Amino acid sequence: MPMQRTRTHLLAWFIFSISSFILNESNLVHLNNSFLYSQELQSTLILKKGNNWIEIKPGEKVYIRSYRKTFWGKRKLTDIPERSIIRSGPITSPTTIITIDHQQKVLITETDAIALSDLYSISLLSGGKMTYKAARNGVVNGFCSGFAASFLFFILLLDVDIGNEFPELILLSSILGGVSAAFSGVLGLVYGSFIPDILEEFIIGPGEWIIVEE
Repeated sequence: MPMQRTRTHLLAWFIFSISSFILNESNLVHLNNSFLYSQELQSTLILKKGNNWIEIKPGEKVYIRSYRKTFWGKRKLTDIPERSIIRSGPITSPTTIITIDHQQKVLITETDAIALSDLYSISLLSGGKMTYKAARNGVVNGFCSGFAASFLFFILLLDVDIGNEFPELILLSSILGGVSAAFSGVLGLVYGSFIPDILEEFIIGPGEWIIVEE
C-alpha cells in the first residue's frame, strides 16, 4: 500500500512538472510572475533619450513589447494589438508596472518578470480605444480573405474558365470580398472598443531610449 501511494505521488509530480514546462514554454502561463517580488521596494522606471526624460511610476498601465521564447525555442517579438494590419508576433496586453530591479536586471509587472535584455519597448496608454484601428484592420483583412477565398472557390471548385470569364470573376470576388470586409469591419469596431490605445512607443536600445539606473 505505501509503495502504491509513492507511485501515485511520483506520477502526479511528473504530470505537474511536464504541464508546467509546456505552459511556460508556450507563453500561456509565466511561472516567474511578479508575486515573487511582491515584498520588494517599488522603484520608478526612468527612460532617457538625449535631454528628454520619462518617469513611469509603479501602478501605471503600459504595453510592453519583449522577446519571448516560443514552444519551439525561437525568440519572437510580441506586438501591440491592432497597431498594424498584419501582426508580426504574439499579441501583448496592457499590464501594470510594479518595479524595476536594477541588480537582477528585470522589469517586474503584475503578470511577469521581464529580463531587461528581452525588453524592446514600453508604450504608455492614451486613455482612448483602438476602435477605428481595429475596424480598419478588419475591413482590409476581411476584403483580402473574402476576395481570395471566393476567387479560389470559383476556379478550383466550380471550374470557372479564368481565360474567358476573368472580368466577371474579379467583379464577383470583389463583391463577396466587400461583404466580408463589412462584416469584419463591424466586428473590429466592437472588438476595438475594448482595447486601450497608446500615446507613443518608447523603443529601448542604442540610439533610442535607455533605462536610467538610480
